[in-house]
Amino acid sequence: MTRRHRQQSNGRGGEVRPTTSRVLSALFSMFGPEGVRGLSVLDLYAGTGGFGLEALRRGAVRLVMVERDYGRCQDLKLAVAKLDAEDHAKVIRGDVLRSVPVLEGPFDVVFADPPYADDPFEALAARLIENRLIPVGGTVILEHFQKTQLPDVLAGMKLVTRRRYGDAAVSVYRLMPETGSDAEQGNVN
Repeated sequence: MTRRHRQQSNGRGGEVRPTTSRVLSALFSMFGPEGVRGLSVLDLYAGTGGFGLEALRRGAVRLVMVERDYGRCQDLKLAVAKLDAEDHAKVIRGDVLRSVPVLEGPFDVVFADPPYADDPFEALAARLIENRLIPVGGTVILEHFQKTQLPDVLAGMKLVTRRRYGDAAVSVYRLMPETGSDAEQGNVN
């Protein structure tokens, strides 16, 4: 991967591409004045844990982070301890698609930022729905390479917004009631 993809080696399991502070700020602003306060958050392909750890700082009451790399998982556990949030956060080491079926939900917010070369979005969305990890009205945020085209409906979730930040893009989905109501305008919560 090129520098344009913000790849960094953290000495732990190779390359990581942390979500930039600009993107994180934009993502959390989508939740309006209350933000993620009081919400349950799932951070998949956690890497450095930027989204999940920021959610804890902003008042999320529960966080589960899934990361495949052992060293990164150890780093995430240390970061959770620094926030004194061990009672509110859990780090799971494993492959995301294999881990989803054993997670205990639901989660109000799911964030997934897989490597740009991967395209697990349809399989991931289907597993999140099949395992009832997202309640009606729940938000799924998918970070991906800006050239990756995601559909307007993904496993029963409707696209709320799509935004581009340089090489990164973020597609935000919401699980809608089966009545077929349209996605709400404005904030994602």
